[in-house]
Amino acid sequence: MTLLSALIIGLALGAALGGHPRQLGQLTLRWNVLIFWSLALQLFLFTGASIDPPAVTVLYPLSGGLAIAWLARNLVIPGIACMMVGGLSNFLAIVANGGRMPVEPNLLAQTRGADYVRALAAGLVTSNSSLADSNTHLRWLTDLILIPPPWPLPTVLSVGDVLIALGVIWLIVKAMRSRAKDDRHVVEVREVGLEQ
Repeated sequence: MTLLSALIIGLALGAALGGHPRQLGQLTLRWNVLIFWSLALQLFLFTGASIDPPAVTVLYPLSGGLAIAWLARNLVIPGIACMMVGGLSNFLAIVANGGRMPVEPNLLAQTRGADYVRALAAGLVTSNSSLADSNTHLRWLTDLILIPPPWPLPTVLSVGDVLIALGVIWLIVKAMRSRAKDDRHVVEVREVGLEQ
């Protein structure tokens, strides 16, 4: 379940439960510059640019730290706490393993193919991942949960990724339904007023 999948599931579930996407515009998120800087760093690092490995080991965790700071600032919003626990889990795994998220090679081969795994091992592809091996630290926090085909976006996730996705779904559903709940409350109050 990637972030895109979580967004789609959240929107679909929110609509199914009577919410409306326009309510998402009512969310008040603070310190948004932090998340934009985090995303900008990741785009810089992992969209084809040739970056020295030592720089990645500093800049990728910095990107995660900025995202965690943004989540901490918005902790009162439903779903954010779940996302933050997931973000911290990923951050710990990345820092403990030299600035990249380890992924199980055999699981990665099932989603991206054996050629991709060989290219990643040879350093021929730009990625925020490294291949897990016997030296991997905090292995239980790394990418080892397979979401296989025929899922439209097959991938390998970490426990942190799953928590982030669940938090995103929770946030979207709650935000989409907030107005519906308020409207229902107004109707109930009016009905009570009419009965009196």
